Amino acid sequence: MLSKIQNQFKNIVIFTALFSATFPITPAKSQTIGVFQQPLQTNFSKPEKLSPVNLVAEDVKPSVVRVVVGCKAKVYSPINGKIYDLETITGHGSGFFVNPNGYIATNTHVIETEDCQRIFQKELTAKLEADGQTLENVEAQLKWIETKPIQLVYLPNQEQLSFQIINSGAIAGEGKDVAIIKVNLINAPTLRLTKSNQVKLLDSVTVVGYPGVVENLSLFNNESFYEASFTRGQVSAQKNLKDGTPIIQITAPVPSGNSGGPVLNDEGEVIGLVTFGPNDDFTFIFTSNTIQEFLDSANIKNQQGLVNQEYRQGLELYSQGKYAQALQKFQLVKRLFPQHSEVENYLGKCQKLVANGN
Repeated sequence: MLSKIQNQFKNIVIFTALFSATFPITPAKSQTIGVFQQPLQTNFSKPEKLSPVNLVAEDVKPSVVRVVVGCKAKVYSPINGKIYDLETITGHGSGFFVNPNGYIATNTHVIETEDCQRIFQKELTAKLEADGQTLENVEAQLKWIETKPIQLVYLPNQEQLSFQIINSGAIAGEGKDVAIIKVNLINAPTLRLTKSNQVKLLDSVTVVGYPGVVENLSLFNNESFYEASFTRGQVSAQKNLKDGTPIIQITAPVPSGNSGGPVLNDEGEVIGLVTFGPNDDFTFIFTSNTIQEFLDSANIKNQQGLVNQEYRQGLELYSQGKYAQALQKFQLVKRLFPQHSEVENYLGKCQKLVANGN
């Protein structure tokens, strides 16, 4: 299933590259005339109001991560005495913290690693040919010294951590496509699961994740790779798989790379995670109740900690123009969870505003 989606995405990327080569991308024309003729004035006296939707988005962002898998190997050729180092990333998706002690929910198909020897066949063939050998002639004599999977979580602050698999189902069509993984962290900001059986048709939903287009197109800078994307839609149907597993269908656009990312209600609570669909605009999600089953079987509690509480209060105080109080909240968040991706930005804003007498 993942390979099908990836093949469709590759076709889109190829078409985009051909199209842009024929019709160069040009910047959009601004509707503001003479905007650069005078310096911009920043008004520190007016509070930066955050709407309820803004508050939910800012609160959620630090909890959503990118999940990356691949292979690493060392192959020894006794013919020339060389050791070939091989490494590649085979896939990526999204995930989100469900417990402050580093537990993350994602899809099983996101964390599956393919057979490393098969994956490296093409790369190894090229390396051997460069040394005047062919894989066919020396394959029987090659010694695979080391073969291991790459299993990484990319935090939104750009830090990369190895993960271990705690609990995993099977890909959709073969079982429940849910997995729980863990990284070595404490005080991580988490998302709260709600009861998915209370979801109703045409409820608004928000999908958060890391679309692959940012990785595959050279238009974006490095920081954009770690910036989660938000899309909105509605619940369009509630269905069941052949084994009786409940599934929710949504209308929010969901590009490749979002698999395993959270689907939220208007309160920022998780109703499920992105799992499969024939195209970006036709998506099915495994429900939060199913995620809870996997947490229960591993004796893991879905809970939020002090970082969630303090950061949310800081955002609310900031939106109310109470910058000195908000600053204290953000400083505590920074101490408790230095990897927090958004708090540094708000610390800087509050410090400037307080220094200007606000």
